[in-house]
Amino acid sequence: MKGIKKLLWFLYQCFVCYTLLIYTLILWVPSGGWMAGFMMMSFPLVVLIHLISVPVWFVVERKKAILPLVMFAAAGLFLSRTYAFNGSKDAATDAGDRQKFTVMSYNVHVFQRLLEYWKGDGLKEIAGMKAWIGDSGADVLCMPEYYDEDETVFDTRNHLRKKGYRHSIYFHRRKSGKSYWGLAIFSKYPIVASRDTIFAAQNGMIQADIKIGRDTVRVIGLHLYSMTLGLSKLVRQKEMEGIESEGRITLRKMKNGFQQRTEEYTLLQEWVDTSPHPVLVCGDFNEVPYSYIYGKLRKSLRNSFEEKGQGFGFTFNHLPYFIRIDHQFYDDKRLLLHDFTTYSKVKYSDHYPIMGTYSFK
Repeated sequence: MKGIKKLLWFLYQCFVCYTLLIYTLILWVPSGGWMAGFMMMSFPLVVLIHLISVPVWFVVERKKAILPLVMFAAAGLFLSRTYAFNGSKDAATDAGDRQKFTVMSYNVHVFQRLLEYWKGDGLKEIAGMKAWIGDSGADVLCMPEYYDEDETVFDTRNHLRKKGYRHSIYFHRRKSGKSYWGLAIFSKYPIVASRDTIFAAQNGMIQADIKIGRDTVRVIGLHLYSMTLGLSKLVRQKEMEGIESEGRITLRKMKNGFQQRTEEYTLLQEWVDTSPHPVLVCGDFNEVPYSYIYGKLRKSLRNSFEEKGQGFGFTFNHLPYFIRIDHQFYDDKRLLLHDFTTYSKVKYSDHYPIMGTYSFK
């Protein structure tokens, strides 16, 4: 029995070393490699194991329960990335005579077009989704996986124009055909300059300089590399062979995703660093709060959820559900954040909308 205890304690000490390495990677983000990506992504599971270890070692050998307790407490360094304790809307930070503006990020999942959800009763829900977006009150809309098709239920552009969104930009402007699929930014305020870059398929970045009163804000809308993991296929597997096959595919996609997004981040940071205007970065990052890109951006910009959000702020509406991969980062030296909301009851898409309210300092 003593031999088993010693072995378990040795293995736990090895796990502590692994944990310290993860904590170090998240704090200093020295590497964007895929191996570091896997390790940082394991953070929630690592913390859970330490939490479970506290009562286990308390029963086995009371003094040794101190180590897992310390390791669990140390995870508090990352609490602000995980859970926001902010209360109601901030009335104390009044904009005075400065003009407030709202920015919504919403991956609309091509309005369910690929799923042919638009047939039958789905038409009502698509119309409801468009109506909700148009009536959301946002001044600027950033929509990854936006879809538009003239003279159909997907004629979203004209619908939004009627709601006051008279200004818009797309990848390489709008294509000449009847339909468009990709990232789009709509604004009730004039867009005075723009540029874009496509990474792969519909993924990429769009930059819009938006004139609001006497000031200009640079909104960078993005959709970083999608892994399309297909976790539902993995969950449905009942045979070990199928689990191993789907598991290998999932890991390969994750590895490729880490590598692709690290390359995309280089250009993103260049856009942020060279901006003459206050910057607001928003969209579908496909990155959790403990990732390389999240950590790097956090060194130069503030995360809106951490400052004014509430609860866990999960933004994904499909497996694995409990993740936050849609973000807004802003230049806190030149912008004030007044409110931030995750609309977790709006379930039209596989993502939840997020919205921040800002003003110029």
